Amino acid sequence: MSTAINTEALQQSKRMRKLVSVAAGMAGLLFGLDIGVIAGALPFITDQLQLTSQMQEWIVSSMMFGAAIGSVITLWISSKLGRKKSILTAGLLFIIGCFGSSFAPNYEILLVSRIVLGFSIGVASYVAPLYLSEMSEKEHRGRLISMYQLMINFGIRYCIYL
Repeated sequence: MSTAINTEALQQSKRMRKLVSVAAGMAGLLFGLDIGVIAGALPFITDQLQLTSQMQEWIVSSMMFGAAIGSVITLWISSKLGRKKSILTAGLLFIIGCFGSSFAPNYEILLVSRIVLGFSIGVASYVAPLYLSEMSEKEHRGRLISMYQLMINFGIRYCIYL
């Protein structure tokens, strides 16, 4: 009987590890894509919203500003909400920022939406690897964190080649 329980627990552990691996890869990929996508979208945004070069600079750098703020206060957020709820909150903010950026009728809404996106990236870039390291077995921890970092770079590179 204990062999059947151990086998079932092992299979459940493998499934959880695969799920966590896919989630880590997707989190890293979204992070990278979001950083790199502005390079291809900026000419179209400039034409549509009649942006000056200074406005373009603000649009591009606003995400990094939001990420800096998010990464600074993430320690407080993750200790109050916990890792899982912090990641879910970052995901919700990411969705809000994506919709805001996609449907922004003017410069100001686009700027605020990019700051929200950056904030969610700042939170996720701290909490996602931390959660991965807590959830994974010690034998697989390095691989999962490396995959997260690899997917960030893949997302950035993928946007450059589009």
